[in-house]
Amino acid sequence: MEAELNCAHCHQETLHELVYAGRLLVSTTCSVCNTRVEHETNDLWDIYLKDLPHRIATKPIRMWRSFRRSPSKSFWALPKATFGKPFKMLKEYRNLKKKSD
Repeated sequence: MEAELNCAHCHQETLHELVYAGRLLVSTTCSVCNTRVEHETNDLWDIYLKDLPHRIATKPIRMWRSFRRSPSKSFWALPKATFGKPFKMLKEYRNLKKKSD
């Protein structure tokens, strides 16, 4: 994901690449000066593992809201989302693992 942020290094509002693991921001990288800001690895793992049960527990509620808002769109998107979830979780794990290496 990308966003316009104020870079602490080059003191400009520039485009930054944002890397997430689930709902957690892992790092930001400035597109101008390539300065990378990261969280501490141990903190990320702890927060991610604490957040995971909440995400799992609230998934049925979030799915229900989606179905209520747009039943036909949700119905057709469900198979893709269901089969893609393990890959999404693997991507989150790799983002955290890459950070710890």
